[in-house]
Amino acid sequence: MDLSNIQKRSGYLGGTDAALVGRLGGGLQVRLNHFLRLAVAYGDLPGQYLSQPPKTEAMEAGHQFEEYFFDDIAANWTPHIQRQHILRRSMEGLPALVAHADGYDPAEGSVLELKFSRYRTTEVMKRYHWQLQWYYFLGAEKVWLIHGSGKLSEDIYIASRIVEKDAQAQKQFMAGLFRIRKMRHTIQQMAEMIELKDENDENNY
Repeated sequence: MDLSNIQKRSGYLGGTDAALVGRLGGGLQVRLNHFLRLAVAYGDLPGQYLSQPPKTEAMEAGHQFEEYFFDDIAANWTPHIQRQHILRRSMEGLPALVAHADGYDPAEGSVLELKFSRYRTTEVMKRYHWQLQWYYFLGAEKVWLIHGSGKLSEDIYIASRIVEKDAQAQKQFMAGLFRIRKMRHTIQQMAEMIELKDENDENNY
């Protein structure tokens, strides 16, 4: 996969899409923003059709925590750990399925997902349930949540938890992906209509 497409969210379904896939498998009603995301995932529309979240202080703190963890702590965790690893899975009739892990231990097939949050660890696990389960769907043998809290300039509290594989979430992922595949023609039609409307709007401007 072209890594530049990661930023554009084009040509794949990733961890940020896990909740959508899982909820579609649970019967979620499909809305226009869902069609837009799926059209970009299939490459029917460019990534510019998706709104990009603004950078926040929380995001910056998360990046700083990641740097701190891999610079000062990861080596003591395991000598085999790799930083920034992409898991992949292919299914016929679907965009590429990927997950961008913060850390990966190839010796154990284990993923490390880092989160820096003021919430309790149990709450963080709930908030990122779909993303964490997505790693299992893409073949991870074990998933660790590394949760940092406190102040980066002072002592940081770090909790590590093994995320248990949720069989129901795995079933919903599969059901959601089957549903997306059945929607393929409708997604293409929606993309064509959106592009045609934009073209007409430009011509009338």
